[in-house]
Amino acid sequence: MKTIVNGLAVEYMDQGKGPIAIMMHGWKDDLHTFDAIVPVLADRHRIIRPDLPGFGGSDMPKEAWHLDDYAKFVKAFADKLGVNADVLIGHSLGGRITIKATASSVVKPQRIVLIASAGIAKRTTARNIVLRGIAKTGKAATAIWPLSIFRHPLRRKLYENIGSDYFAAGALKETFLNVVGEDLQSAASQITIPALLIWGNDDMTTPLQDGKRLQTLIKGSRLEVVEGAGHFVHMEHSNRVARAIEQFI
Repeated sequence: MKTIVNGLAVEYMDQGKGPIAIMMHGWKDDLHTFDAIVPVLADRHRIIRPDLPGFGGSDMPKEAWHLDDYAKFVKAFADKLGVNADVLIGHSLGGRITIKATASSVVKPQRIVLIASAGIAKRTTARNIVLRGIAKTGKAATAIWPLSIFRHPLRRKLYENIGSDYFAAGALKETFLNVVGEDLQSAASQITIPALLIWGNDDMTTPLQDGKRLQTLIKGSRLEVVEGAGHFVHMEHSNRVARAIEQFI
């Protein structure tokens, strides 16, 4: 399905009947990341999942967005469909948006589910500072041919070592920096509605310690840890995750 939200064409899927849950995917992902768990949830809920602007089949934002823009998008998207979100469910970036939208009351769900959510700012290590410095130096040093032929692979390798998705962000590079630069610990502490946190204990992108920190910050929240699962815990252990969400909402 397609709709227009604030001038942007947005791809989405709308399945089931009942209380409404809006599901939001992570960075460099799309709505199909939830394919395996939707059939279980759609038995008793209306599940709506958009491709966030800049991803999947949705239009690219016309300018660099901040997290506030994505939170406002969720509200505008729901308004366009004429619905109120009873539940917000977000994976990774989608979890980050869920925290921001809920804490700021841009969206007012009754419950939230955070799956391997981003939002805890990473410390800038001395190693990363050095690597970023080398990357910038390398950019200048390889501006002249024949060294210029090594510029792209060199910078890619350096940013991979840093562990950043920045290099692969393409047209969304500035949006990426805006989004990941915001620490949401204060926002998380303002959330007072029931919250379920689902994490894989082998998650290397948003480590389990981030989940434990969010559980501490969100009063009364519950953390479900899935052994042997990584960042895409909802795909690796779809049945367990679906049942946990179903029971919670």
